[in-house]
Amino acid sequence: MTVFASEKYEGVVTCEEDPTNILRKPTPPIGEEEWDLVRSTVQKLIHVREKVLKGGAGLAAPQIGINHPIFIYTPDRTTENLRIVVNPSFEPLGESILEGYEACFSIPLHCVKLKRWEKIKVKYQNLEGISIEKILDGFEAKAFQHEMDHLQGKLTIDHEEAQIQVFTNTPTFQEHMRHVHLEDSKNYLR
Repeated sequence: MTVFASEKYEGVVTCEEDPTNILRKPTPPIGEEEWDLVRSTVQKLIHVREKVLKGGAGLAAPQIGINHPIFIYTPDRTTENLRIVVNPSFEPLGESILEGYEACFSIPLHCVKLKRWEKIKVKYQNLEGISIEKILDGFEAKAFQHEMDHLQGKLTIDHEEAQIQVFTNTPTFQEHMRHVHLEDSKNYLR
């Protein structure tokens, strides 16, 4: 399923329409006593991804107006491989960097060239609260780092080295993003 950040989507907070500044606020950890918030937030994230966006590589709770450290992402842009991530952290493994383009549903018609760690060790909890540790690389590592930024109150355009491209029309943006998706697909988990 191909989806692009080429418009303002209902239920998704954008830079231009962020009255509480939620996109710039770090999220506090969620404790066991608040776990009901996790389930309801994940349901909302999945609903917005499936019914409103009709796909996408990832979506974080602050993007739907909820200040919790929760996001969903997929290592290959499919719904079948959707991952649920709560209270995440990561550390880079090695010095290798990937440079590539990223778009964000919270910044329509923008594409940003960024550097990301190629390989990372992640820690998080799943929907059941079970701790997960694993090593990610390629596109999956890139997607995880993008969503982690949202939980830290940071957007792609906030990176010091960001090379920002702003598009004035949807067809040109979508054509550019088709090429980005094709390039990303070379780094999908196999």
